[in-house]
Amino acid sequence: MTVRPGTDTSTATMPSQLVWYARCPTLTAMGLLANRGALQREFLREPINLVSVRENSTPSVRQGYLDHSLPNLIREGDAATALWSYGLNQRSRLLAVGHTWHTVLVVASGRSGIGRLNDLKGRTLALPREAGAFSPARVRSLRAWETILDTVGLRASDIEFHNIVADHPSTPFGDIARREIEAVLSGQADAGLLFGAKGLELARAAGLKVIHSFTPEVIRNDPALSGLVELRTLTVDYPFLEANEAVVARLLRQLTSAADWAAQFPKEALNHIALEGKVEVADAAQAYGPLINAGAALGAEDWRLRDLQVLLDWLKLRHAVDDSLNLTPWQRTDVLNIFAQPTDIKEKYKRLNVVA
Repeated sequence: MTVRPGTDTSTATMPSQLVWYARCPTLTAMGLLANRGALQREFLREPINLVSVRENSTPSVRQGYLDHSLPNLIREGDAATALWSYGLNQRSRLLAVGHTWHTVLVVASGRSGIGRLNDLKGRTLALPREAGAFSPARVRSLRAWETILDTVGLRASDIEFHNIVADHPSTPFGDIARREIEAVLSGQADAGLLFGAKGLELARAAGLKVIHSFTPEVIRNDPALSGLVELRTLTVDYPFLEANEAVVARLLRQLTSAADWAAQFPKEALNHIALEGKVEVADAAQAYGPLINAGAALGAEDWRLRDLQVLLDWLKLRHAVDDSLNLTPWQRTDVLNIFAQPTDIKEKYKRLNVVA
């Protein structure tokens, strides 16, 4: 390699640091940034290689995303899984919390006699159960069913659940919704739940009867429907954070800018969301309504942390996590206030490869 006199070769000789990023396939700040290449541009001239977990089907990588054992991982996904994985190995730290408000449909077959939510009494309801030690889909659906039944004065004792056996949650392109639809159409379950834009698409394609549609605006404005809100957490591999706090702060700064970008460019944001979820733009628009930028927002405000504590308490009551699990030692929300300052490149990255 020929080097001109005076050229700074510090970055050229540094080995690249692999950083994994992962998000759920719905509205996320990370999804909005990833589809625009914003995360990669942030470190374009630096020895940091950002790689999406979604593009990798290696079982160990997929499992490491689920239980947060994957080194150098930053993850924006469902909060229940993040809480469970922290209780499992204390490997992650919480950076911020997000709220996803999207359409929730209660559906039945076209020939069903169910016409309203009260008619669910005495019926069999579809409830997914993924293989493995923890099932995020079961948590989401069970919380939603409990919330919906409560709106009409029904309890779990008034209904029966039919378990929908699904793949391990780390399996790429798992399709729980279609299995629920099959159970409803075959008569194994009288009613099921479909979430978000994909749920709208599948309900229409299968010719299902929509018993009730909870819109994002209604869900956001009614505290009694808080169990229909999908909580997201932004978490990071703790050893990576300890060794590279400035890098994580820069990633976080990019992620917290996504909501402002979505507000400024609503059409582009909607197109990215449709691409992310592999759905039509019209379905994405209906699923999220006017709450796209609010849903993309990440923060650590008291109300967000309170909602996270409610979820943790719910999980404890159902023995999904240990009773001793506490949010306080998990939190590193102070990173939200850190802004990396320009420093000498050698000093800035001298610890970059500490984490294996």
